[in-house]
Amino acid sequence: MIEWLRNAIGLTATAVVRSVASLRENWGVGVLSVVLAVALWVFVTDQENPDVTGTVPGTLTVTAVNVPADQAVFSLAPATVRVRVEAPESVFDDLVPDDFTASIDLANVTSQQAVVPVRVESSRGRVAIIDTSPAAVTVRLENVTSADLPVDTNLTGAPPPGFRVNATTVQPAEVVIRGPESLVEKVASVEADVNLTGVRTNFEETLLLQARDASGFPVLGLNIEPESAVVTIELEQLVLRAEFGVVPDISGSPAAGFIVTGLEVTPAFVVISGPNEVFQSLDPASGVRTEPISIDGASADVVRPVALVLPAGATVEQVGTVTVRIIIRPFGAATPTSGGP
Repeated sequence: MIEWLRNAIGLTATAVVRSVASLRENWGVGVLSVVLAVALWVFVTDQENPDVTGTVPGTLTVTAVNVPADQAVFSLAPATVRVRVEAPESVFDDLVPDDFTASIDLANVTSQQAVVPVRVESSRGRVAIIDTSPAAVTVRLENVTSADLPVDTNLTGAPPPGFRVNATTVQPAEVVIRGPESLVEKVASVEADVNLTGVRTNFEETLLLQARDASGFPVLGLNIEPESAVVTIELEQLVLRAEFGVVPDISGSPAAGFIVTGLEVTPAFVVISGPNEVFQSLDPASGVRTEPISIDGASADVVRPVALVLPAGATVEQVGTVTVRIIIRPFGAATPTSGGP
């Protein structure tokens, strides 16, 4: 079969060349030769890529066109169709639902319920529509109505601890919903969904609006004008946090002949959190002081668990106890290594 096709193609090419050459001498014979050559080429091509008939995988969503101005489509039953086509095998193998449009024309519909034939068209060449299943759908129309509703915000998630929503504004504050009367009556609110998870700064974004019923479920099939709103949310930071060095408050003097040779603080730094007014009286550069530790008359190391002196409302994060060790040695004695007596 392959050898036969090769020979046919070779003969076709030869015929075309001879036809062109003969045009100068005999126009009739030349034209006839060209026609025969083209016919042979089409025949060979059809043998390699025959037409096939079949159903396109998937379904097509039906849309309504020429809907009367005072009516809206409430439902289509069914809302999708399948299509059977004829096309060359190479084309058919690549067909998908997006290659087609399925529509019903309501220009001549005068009642609020009617059975309307479905028209299917293909955007691909060499595709013939054989039939559509179902061939017609039932359309239900309702009177169009509208309503003005305020725009609400549906806050989901939460900002980090220490932040809260201080103010929320929406622009526009009101929108118009329009559609079938029974659907408009179901709408209890129009909302913009705002996710505040992890948000630490003021929020401003243009968000799509959603019509919802009294249970919070979406009401589909409506037009919202405008379809989006600019939502601005102002956050307030209730709790601040910062790291401070621990500064021991040491008072008194060691016994005669002894001196302070070292100081150990565990932990050396702490994280303090609290409302903004707490940090008005704290300076990270100066650190945070401990309660007083007396070494008066000491002749050995002084080790004390101590509390930090903090303003009201301040909280130390993840610290149990601050321990201060004051290393005391006889005057003139060798300085010990860190951590040893």
